Order: sequence, then structure tokens, then C-alpha cells
Amino acid sequence: MALSRSTSLVPLALARHGHSFFATIYSRRFSGVGEIDARTSAVTRIKAFPDPQLDQAWAAYAGRWLVWNEYHGFDSFNDFTTWAWDTQAHRLTQLGAATRRPSGQYWDSPWHGPDVRGGTAVWVQGVGPDQLGDVHAYNLRTGRDVVVRHGHPGGAFLLDHHVLVWAEASAPGVPTRMHAASALTGAPARLPRAFRMLRNVTGLQTDGQRIAYPDPHYKSLWWSPSPGAKPFEVVATRHLDHVDNSVQVGGRYIGFGIQPRVFVGDTKTRRYIEITPHGGWTRVDARSLLVLYATGAKAFDARAPIAFVPLRDLPPMPACG
Repeated sequence: MALSRSTSLVPLALARHGHSFFATIYSRRFSGVGEIDARTSAVTRIKAFPDPQLDQAWAAYAGRWLVWNEYHGFDSFNDFTTWAWDTQAHRLTQLGAATRRPSGQYWDSPWHGPDVRGGTAVWVQGVGPDQLGDVHAYNLRTGRDVVVRHGHPGGAFLLDHHVLVWAEASAPGVPTRMHAASALTGAPARLPRAFRMLRNVTGLQTDGQRIAYPDPHYKSLWWSPSPGAKPFEVVATRHLDHVDNSVQVGGRYIGFGIQPRVFVGDTKTRRYIEITPHGGWTRVDARSLLVLYATGAKAFDARAPIAFVPLRDLPPMPACG
């Protein structure tokens, strides 16, 4: 992708039409969140960062809305604001913001970005001592913000049909379990089967229907084709290798890393291929694959090559083994 050779880009999410993606952009002309056409390198500016040197983002996109946490500073991820961009109305809305302790410092929040699906955005925001936090569900059509959970939640995410899921421990030192509620009303919901046995899982990703995650020790990758199906192991590592936290899900495809190697897998054929042996990570949806290749550069505004290809153009995946 041509722009990645001249400008520092951090891909955030793929857009729905199969030829563009959202990214944080760091350049002399503009630093902030934008949409990039992978064919032409044209940039649509969405929101500039208040501090181009320190600000960064963690985002999710589904159908119409891009939602992200804008983090201010590298030494702590507790100072953030939550934003939504309506790609149809071209309207920017601030959904939330971190709150401060009496001392002036920000309350601790989990290091996890927001999620969006079906016109609802969800995120977790610290509100008190001992990692006390609120799970927010914000209706992007009406502007109604519901606090679904007040407790000690980890990151929250959305399934289809407005099912909100989050991880939470019942007491310090106790393994986390998954919990579910309606993102529309906040009422408790029956936890889908795929989540009932999960303990201390932190790297889970979903496209609303399909689910993939590393096990708690990051030694294997697990997959479920639906919330109602029992997960099964698809990849196991050996020796000192670990599945990293870069798991991505898009339709039947998954992207994952066993660093420094990066892979993309087809769950229908149960095959996967190595994309690069030199580090990086992926973004994948049902139509496209984006790969950011590691360079080893440590500068804040380092440029890293990006490849963006339709999944239909991938070569056939050979049988494993």
C-alpha cells in the first residue's frame, strides 16, 4: 500500500466495502484518525489528535459506525476519551471520557478498546478504587447511554442480537468468568455456550458470530463458529512459542501471530498459511486482509509496510503438516 511507504500508519479496522481501512495517521500535515483508500492512498480525515506526539487509538468498526478510545500519553492508558464516527452522516460524537480520582489522577481502566455492533457501542470506564468500573452501552441512534454493569469488569464486546459479554472475577485472585446482558436494556442474559467454560481469557475476538481466542497461557488458539457452539482447538504451539494477543476474526478467516511469524487461517478448510516470518499483525474481515509488516524501527513515527488484498486473491492454503 503506497501511503505506508511514506507515512506512519497504524491500522485500526477494515471498512465494509473492501477497499479501505481506518487508521491512526502520523504526519506533518495531519495526525489523528482517518480512513484510507488502499487503492489510491486518499485520506479522509476524521479527527485530529490533541497531542500528535503522544495520542493513539484503539478502535472497532461495524456497518456504519467507527468507535474508538483516544488515549492521551504513553505512560498510562487510563486517560482517554471515547468517540464515534457515523460514516453515513459524517458526524463525530464524543461518547465518554475517563474520570479522575480526588487526587487528580485518572481511575484505572482495563487496557481494552471499545466495541460496536448493531448501532450500539460498548466500553469499560474506571470509576473508583480497586479497579471499580462501569460497562457502558451507548445507543448510537438515540444517544442513550446505559451502565450495564457496575463492578470490576474487564474488556467488553458485543455479539449479534445486542448481546453484551464481559469478563469479571468475583474476588481478587479468583479466575475471571464471562457474563452477559442485553446491550439495549442492561438486563442479565443467558451466557452463550461458547463462553461458559472460559476462565482468565483476555485475548478474545469476535465478529459478532464467530469467536477466536488464545487460551489463558497463550499456548493454543481456539475457535467457535457461533456463540452457541462449543469451542475447539485449532492451533497448538510447542516449546517456548506462544499465540500472541493479535487474534483477528472475519467471517471464516482468522489472523493470528506466533511471533515472529504471522498467519491467516481458513476455518472452513481448517488450513492456515504463514504470511510473514518477520513479525507484524493482521486485520481481517469477511472480504479483505490487511497485513502490517514489522520493521524493527523504534521511532514513534516509524513507517511500516502495509499490504491490503482481497481474500479471494489469496493462494490456496496447503494442507497442514
